[in-house]
Amino acid sequence: MPLRFRVLALVLAGVSLLGSCSIPATPEPLPPETLVVEQVPRPEPVVPTAEPEPEPIDPLQVRIDDELASVGLREKLAGLMVVTIAGMDSNRQLEFLQRVPAAGFLMLKGNLQGGPEVISVFMAELQADQEFPLLITVDQEGPPIARIAGDEFPGARELGAGPVEATTNAFLARQELVASTGSNVNFGVVADVSQGSGAYIHNRAFSTDPDIVSEHVRAAVEARVPGVAQTIKHFPGHGMVFADTHKVVPSVDMPYDQWRSTHGEPFVAGIAAGADLVMMAHIRVTTVSQDPASLSDDWIGILRNDLGFDGVIITDDLRMLKRSGEEAYQDPATVMVRALVAGNDLLMWAVDPASDPDYGTYDLILDALVQAVESGVVSEEQVNASLERVLRLRIMLAGD
Repeated sequence: MPLRFRVLALVLAGVSLLGSCSIPATPEPLPPETLVVEQVPRPEPVVPTAEPEPEPIDPLQVRIDDELASVGLREKLAGLMVVTIAGMDSNRQLEFLQRVPAAGFLMLKGNLQGGPEVISVFMAELQADQEFPLLITVDQEGPPIARIAGDEFPGARELGAGPVEATTNAFLARQELVASTGSNVNFGVVADVSQGSGAYIHNRAFSTDPDIVSEHVRAAVEARVPGVAQTIKHFPGHGMVFADTHKVVPSVDMPYDQWRSTHGEPFVAGIAAGADLVMMAHIRVTTVSQDPASLSDDWIGILRNDLGFDGVIITDDLRMLKRSGEEAYQDPATVMVRALVAGNDLLMWAVDPASDPDYGTYDLILDALVQAVESGVVSEEQVNASLERVLRLRIMLAGD
């Protein structure tokens, strides 16, 4: 056999031999094990918190807080009283204040004799050693009510018939006259809407039209002079009644909504213009309260909550209620306690020196006020709130 055939035969034999042998299979690879890695949360970065800004210190509030903390109950209550002491002998007024440290005085004709130069000396003697300025109050509306001589500027009746600018000018001059005497609170802006010539308040009111009254009240209140506080009166509106509240307690049954859209509007205007005080009237509006407004927590609540007034609320002279002859108002101490309970800040009773030359009525009133707080008839918290408003007014008048 030729050589090439033998080689081919050997190769074929080898291939046959290989085909008869079993070749081991390649094993399937195992799936990789799952590696579980526990994630440790990365800590949140610590951001330093800024210290809160300290509340700014109000020196006025600090001064008031110190005063409230340092005086006793009797002195606090005396600080809510406005009194009358006859004459212009400052020693007499100052001696009285040692006994009853009142907030201030209602100055009547007998306290305002002579020109501004004479009166201002008397007032300076009263104020000389006062930590908080005394409230030196006057009724200086202009004719026909002008306690200080020399007020030749038009009164409300005339001003209401003219341009508002005339009211601004008249009340600026009037406030300057008040300031020149050393007086610092003017009960000068009548916000009452007259019902006509038959009404007691008619010749002291700007108009029978609420819109006109509102315009002139706003102008009068905005006619400000440094050191003289502005008062609007007689809330909720002496013009709702015809009678004189110096003699009777007149009543009216006007619905609240009607009042709010008429007689209430000038008071809204006066408050918006920045009136410092509101004086309460001795009139009954029976749809709201059976009490005179000056003794009514309902009306004071309306003034505070509905009209938003946060200044000082003062009674008109509460002796006027006694003059009405109504039995409920014959005892000064009882009336003054009721006025405090109702929410007035300042309580005013003008004692008649002819019948009470030593002014002992004020001692009886103060005793009754202390007893009312101690027995829980009125809270000391309410007393403190009223005194804070009064002290703010007194400090403001000093220009501090």
